[in-house]
Amino acid sequence: MKPTIKLVLSKNLKSNLKAMGKALRRETLVPIIEDHLEPMAEDMRSHAARASGEMADSVTVGTELSPAQAETNEPIAEIEVYAGPGPLPQAIQEEFGNFRQEPRPFIRPAFDTHVDKALRRVANDGVDAVLKAAKKG
Repeated sequence: MKPTIKLVLSKNLKSNLKAMGKALRRETLVPIIEDHLEPMAEDMRSHAARASGEMADSVTVGTELSPAQAETNEPIAEIEVYAGPGPLPQAIQEEFGNFRQEPRPFIRPAFDTHVDKALRRVANDGVDAVLKAAKKG
């Protein structure tokens, strides 16, 4: 005989759980995440090589990758938002260097500077979205 578990939830907890399901959807979370990744992307743009401006202009925040980037990407979550340069080979050379050029990182320093603040703000805005949905609820 299989054991069964019965959960008895208060109305408040039940409505909050329903609100979480409504609030934590792609259309709610993606704009929140994009907003808080933008300072990181701006930092990348400001420190990218400026020979032509192409690399800085290629830095974006969004949910789509180029076909080449998507081919090597292994998704780790249902919702993923990316910040970084487009599919430019020179971005890799700039970040890591090669036998002809010293590395001039612009991606990792921006990430290191902004990741903690972005994560905290995404978490706070996510909680706010859940609470707002619970009040409507």
